[in-house]
Amino acid sequence: MRFVAALALLLAACATQPADPYPLPTMPPHAGASIPVATGEAASTMVLFLTPRPGDEIKLLAAEPIGVGDGATVHFYFSLPVLKPDGTRVIGEELHDLTGANFDYTSGSDSPDNTVGIVAEITAQRPGRYELDNVRLRYRINGGPEQVGEGIDVVFVVCAGDPKPASCDED
Repeated sequence: MRFVAALALLLAACATQPADPYPLPTMPPHAGASIPVATGEAASTMVLFLTPRPGDEIKLLAAEPIGVGDGATVHFYFSLPVLKPDGTRVIGEELHDLTGANFDYTSGSDSPDNTVGIVAEITAQRPGRYELDNVRLRYRINGGPEQVGEGIDVVFVVCAGDPKPASCDED
């Protein structure tokens, strides 16, 4: 009987421990981007920054928007850092298909070369306010089983209208 009670306590403790969300962010969104557009016009911004751990290779399988609602489509892109002539690195400048994208730990832990980005592009088919407040990402780490996680670094708001709104301020 003591064994059953101890096992029940152990299982309860394990069930309450949060799963490691790696490689997704562990903090709530720290920024927001609001872009006014004309209906049918695409707007994009970086919504996730991902950094693999040493020795890991991550393959992205798919991304789904959470919170956008009907009336807009969302497309996700993968972006590696680009080294500029002045030595700075920019993520989000070169966009690639997210599905099937691979990235790994390429250099020392402090190197910005290890961080990649996920860019969301929202296109509103009708006037309205569309907010991307989370991303569901499907991926594999080191060829392992498919994993699904949710996270976002930048909440993305698109305000669409005909004509294009002056801002995304709520009235």
